Amino acid sequence: MKRILITLMAAALLFQGCGVLNESREDRLARLEREAQMVRDGVENGDFKVDIDRMIPLRGGSRHVDNYSVKVKDGHIVSYLPYFGRAWDLPYGGGHGLNFEADIQESEVYREADGSYTVRLLIKTDEDTHVYTFQIFTNGSTSLLVQSKNREPINFNGDFSFEKEDDK
Repeated sequence: MKRILITLMAAALLFQGCGVLNESREDRLARLEREAQMVRDGVENGDFKVDIDRMIPLRGGSRHVDNYSVKVKDGHIVSYLPYFGRAWDLPYGGGHGLNFEADIQESEVYREADGSYTVRLLIKTDEDTHVYTFQIFTNGSTSLLVQSKNREPINFNGDFSFEKEDDK
């Protein structure tokens, strides 16, 4: 009997805690609409940042990564990404890989039927030519495919950064 009472009390505390953490339906819808608007504004203005949390090389399994990102602003890209995979024609020592700042040569933005965006960027650096293809969903979830002339393709997953520049 005592065990049942303790179990019921623990369950009540658990459910009460869950109720406190849940936001109301209206608050959740308003937050999702704000996030969708921020994604729309960032993509259409060509001013956004994606925080990367997963790397998916062509060979081998996916890996969790921290503190990596890609920032696009005013026709310029700052790429700070890890790379695992096969490479063909690289400078001695491996070069800079996917860590660079460069101007964007070509940019294409497509709005998909589900409201997500596909952003394709062509970047030429002194080491390689890269095509960054972002798939950015209205909730901020983002996948990135990086295709390079001298390296195997690699995928990344992450989230659209909803922080304002002033907050960083």
